[in-house]
Amino acid sequence: MPNIILKIENPKDKILKQDDVCCYCLSSNLPKAKFDEAVACGKMVLVEGNNALEKCKEYNLDGVVKQIDTSKPLKAQVKFLREALKKKTLGIIIPARRHEAMLAGEVEPEFIAFYSDDTDRDDEVISWYNDLFLMPLAWVCETSIDDKKADKVDFMIVSAE
Repeated sequence: MPNIILKIENPKDKILKQDDVCCYCLSSNLPKAKFDEAVACGKMVLVEGNNALEKCKEYNLDGVVKQIDTSKPLKAQVKFLREALKKKTLGIIIPARRHEAMLAGEVEPEFIAFYSDDTDRDDEVISWYNDLFLMPLAWVCETSIDDKKADKVDFMIVSAE
């Protein structure tokens, strides 16, 4: 079973302190108290959302997760983040497609996360990625952990709801 990145999007979401939760990914619109609660757990804390970079710097968090708009040039969306974060963590969320995976790898994030846009092709793309890349791979779970994918990825991104 891979490690869990627990996604916190709502102030009412609980920050679980389980051993298999290795990291928290908080929405940038949450109050500072929620970030403080996550940081107090002693695990990695990432932030995602429109002003993620600013929150990362302001609260001295571990890094940023960026969901990519595939209708726009990928490198242009993350180049400034990679440069601004320096040695902090950058995670990129993209559809489970080869082309986007190759482009994402070029900006050297610490991990890439796939979400499904064609369930018939997901497993094949994950296998292809694992054969070609050493960069850690995460899977964004829509509802619950997919045990078949859990064995093939390094992390599962799971909503706290």
